[in-house]
Formats: sequence, C-alpha cells, structure tokens
Amino acid sequence: MQSGKILIPQIEVLPTAVVANQDSPPELEIRFDMEPWAPIPDQILKDMDTPLPVNWCLRFIHNQLFEHFQFASRFCPGPFHSTILRKADWRSDLHKKEYFEKCEKAIKKWRLEGPKALNEEGWDIDGSLLENPPEHTSGIWLFQDRYVISHFFPPNFLPPYNTPEKREIIWKFIQNEWDDVELKFKPAGFRNDVNKNHSKEQDEGDYYGCLNVLKNDLLQGLTGNSSS
Repeated sequence: MQSGKILIPQIEVLPTAVVANQDSPPELEIRFDMEPWAPIPDQILKDMDTPLPVNWCLRFIHNQLFEHFQFASRFCPGPFHSTILRKADWRSDLHKKEYFEKCEKAIKKWRLEGPKALNEEGWDIDGSLLENPPEHTSGIWLFQDRYVISHFFPPNFLPPYNTPEKREIIWKFIQNEWDDVELKFKPAGFRNDVNKNHSKEQDEGDYYGCLNVLKNDLLQGLTGNSSS
C-alpha cells in the first residue's frame, strides 16, 4: 500500500439500499453498490463531463487488490455492504413493512446531498485531528479489530477525474466484477444479482450519512428497540 502500486482515490460513498440478507434469521445490511452496476464505456471514456458511477471508488480499490494479491482463495463475500444488525426479527409482517418503508425514506433523504467523503476533517488513526491535513484525506483504513485502527493510507490518485488519462485508469478497474464462485473476473453485469437492480427513483440523487447516526435511525422498529 505504501509503495503506491494500489491507486487510492478520494473515497466518497453513498448508501444505496438497506436489505435483509438470506440468513435465517437475517442480518440487516446497508448496501454500497455501484450504480449503474454495469457502466457504459462511452459515458466513462468519451464524455468527460458525465459523472462517474456512484460508489465507483469501492470497486476500483477492490479490483486492484484482487489483481495485486494473487492467491487461489481470493474471496470477499458481499464486499460492498456494512452489517448493522444480526438475527433481525419483527413483531409482525406489518412492523417489518413499516420498518423498510422508513429505511427507504432515509435512503431517499441521504441521496439528496450526494456522495460524501469518509474523512472530511482529516482524522488520524487515534481519532485526533491531523495538525496539517492535506486537501484530500478520505483514503483507506486498516483495522486491527473493530475498535483499533492500525494504519491509514491517504489518497494518492487525486481528483478531478475528468481527464482521458484518469478515465482510462478508472475504466480498467471498474468494468469487471469478481465472480466469487469461479474466483475470477468477469464483465460487470454478467449475472442477474438482486442487489444490482435498483429503481429509477434510486438513481435520482445520492447521499452518505455517518454510520453511527444511520444505525440509530434504522434500528427503530426492530423488536426490542422500539415500542411501535
């Protein structure tokens, strides 16, 4: 990472959905899918004014790492989500319906602001503010465990991303997705994944909110967390 072989953009992300996974009982996940999931080359490479796909930074980094670290068991289940609750349950189907309706309203509200940087203030790994933070500080953190950050790698592939040279580099790494069954790259969109298909309404705006605030909002309505 320190060598610069992995290009780290200024990471700006957006929650795209809240879903219950296939476990029984399910886990609740905040999705950070790239939208559109299968990008159109002409839009990326020919029109420099066309915005890049939402959450492109995540696949861009993910695919670089998978290309760089060559070993047979490369596997990363559901890399573009954050689990906020395990063993979710509701008092009734009505409560479940109302809960996900609240989630959808929150998603639409966040989207109005557009993608947000993970680190806007320039925090160090201990949570303190950097004395002289650079302009772009939303990079990659490595966690020793869920509480301890061991390393921070700042962006080294900086905006703007509206030049042919940078668009070629971005396209190289976002045009494919990792097949976690066959353990190889395939063109993005090769399978009909339910997490890729979002409504037109979801493409109209973008927003990223702090995950701690997100958890407080989304856990309302769950058994044991609300009287509703």
